[in-house]
Amino acid sequence: MRKKTYLDIIESWVWLFIDTMKSGYLHAGDASGIAPKGIKIIFDGYGEKEDGSENLNILLFAIFVHKDSLKKNFPPHETNLLAIINRPKEEVCFTAFYDLDTDSITVNEPENTKLDEKFLSKLIFDIDKREQPKYDKYFEFILAKN
Repeated sequence: MRKKTYLDIIESWVWLFIDTMKSGYLHAGDASGIAPKGIKIIFDGYGEKEDGSENLNILLFAIFVHKDSLKKNFPPHETNLLAIINRPKEEVCFTAFYDLDTDSITVNEPENTKLDEKFLSKLIFDIDKREQPKYDKYFEFILAKN
């Protein structure tokens, strides 16, 4: 069995969110699923087909981890008309997509953060340890698929 990574933990959070979010057509910004305390997960839209139309079989997500997520609720973002304003010195945003056709989730490494990777990894593992009793079945599912 391979060793658990922080990306595996993020994936387990996305599985939980998907399993608990509302059904039907979703709108970008939907946060109806369950996320661990201190973590913000939102539906970020649908994938795109080659012709530019929406691919309803690909769901995109943004997963935000704040430097204080272990001890506090996630602080609200400032927004402009089109987007959330990220705080690279305070948080990290992972992107992930769920492919309904393959029943798989891909989590991407974060790109725009000033947080140290060792700090971030420890933070995510500590949040996972705190939340683990609630989310064990999702992580077991992920390891079985890989």
